Amino acid sequence: MVLRLLTEKERQKNIDNNQSRLIAQLSSVTKKFKSSKQNSLSNIDLEVYQGDFLSILGPSGCGKTSILKMMCGLLKPTSGKINWPTSNFQNSPENPANLSFVFQEPNLLPWINVYENIKLPLKILGENNYKADEKIYDIINLVGLKGFEDYYPGQLSGGMSMRVSIARALVTQPKVLLMDEPFSALDETRRFGLSQEILKIKKEKDLTVIYVTHSIYESVFLSNRIYVMQSYPGKIFEEFDFSNQEKMEDYRFTPQFFEQTKIVSDSLERSQNVK
Repeated sequence: MVLRLLTEKERQKNIDNNQSRLIAQLSSVTKKFKSSKQNSLSNIDLEVYQGDFLSILGPSGCGKTSILKMMCGLLKPTSGKINWPTSNFQNSPENPANLSFVFQEPNLLPWINVYENIKLPLKILGENNYKADEKIYDIINLVGLKGFEDYYPGQLSGGMSMRVSIARALVTQPKVLLMDEPFSALDETRRFGLSQEILKIKKEKDLTVIYVTHSIYESVFLSNRIYVMQSYPGKIFEEFDFSNQEKMEDYRFTPQFFEQTKIVSDSLERSQNVK
């Protein structure tokens, strides 16, 4: 299994050869907050292709979350362009770039049960109860929440709460899932278990996933493409590509996994020494 470090020439070739699969493209995107003296992000060039599990890897404070928020419109870039070439910008399953966002914290409403928390986006969209019920039970089964429908958030573990958060994001039938360090507060066992679940869900629902993390192991295990970021200001340092390789279930126990983890780790370390 080969992990490729892409040159700028190879990156451009990917863009040219995969225009039909290009879901989102950031071009020279810069972000400066009013409270900051310098740019938080500078000249971000990034592509997302249909079917990607794309990880954005970097230390805390490098602007990873800001990239996700700009991609879904929660933040506006100071300069540069964010393009969704196939999107009709409608919140519907027919939109090829229909988005959902999974935040770092589950952010569940404590006064309603699991079922009602998952149903919330459908209520906002005005779906009738029959259609909503069908979608909710499909997602409950998919994410392993069967039997927990009547539980309240205060009765759930951290891992189960995050499952509810993921189910709530999936119930609108998105095509693109934005995930902001969703497992960072979980212990290693639950983290790995949910990582496997996400890969299963991605395959079953034919999702494109854009995943922010500061875990090298997580990024290598989950992704077919990785952007490594540098800090102050946040920039793309290097891009790695696994796209033509299949990772088996035991991949994280193989010598290749540890070898590739070291390559990405070395890249992250070098990125922090760039002035």
